[in-house]
Amino acid sequence: MKVAYAGEPGAFGEEAARLLPEAEPLPCPSFAAVFEAVERGEAERGVVPLHNSRAGMVEEVVKLLARSHLQVSDRLALRVRQALLALPGVRLEDVRRVASHPQALAQCSNLLQRHDWQLVARGTTSGAARQLAEERDTTCAVVASARAGALYGLAVLADGIEDDPENTTRFAVLRRLP
Repeated sequence: MKVAYAGEPGAFGEEAARLLPEAEPLPCPSFAAVFEAVERGEAERGVVPLHNSRAGMVEEVVKLLARSHLQVSDRLALRVRQALLALPGVRLEDVRRVASHPQALAQCSNLLQRHDWQLVARGTTSGAARQLAEERDTTCAVVASARAGALYGLAVLADGIEDDPENTTRFAVLRRLP
């Protein structure tokens, strides 16, 4: 069963999709694209983050749900462990900017506020990791999963950087109405 998620391989959405039996995760460029993939029948299900225990509601998804004809068929809870990733050889003191999805940045505010880093919003955590790997910027780090770091050849500068040791995101499982 194809399950659409926002982001690229290594995204927390992909991890949530894999919680469904016999799931074949299908990456989509945005939350809106997940809704579209399910509406058009390109995916039987979609997973989108609704709420994080630290950062609150994912407003973009809430707005998309309000306009959608899709049904929330289930909810999944995923323990989210964030990592600070950079190119191999980059040290913490080399970092000037940190990029990620705004929700991920909010989940790690304690660490981020202790440094004089410029925060840069990206569409997804895994997309931020891929972009850093492509751009090769030695002054930038990203907040994403350690798995995303491994997939894109990034080094873990710090793991478990989320403020809440029980950091959990609830995902909605979307499907077309029967």
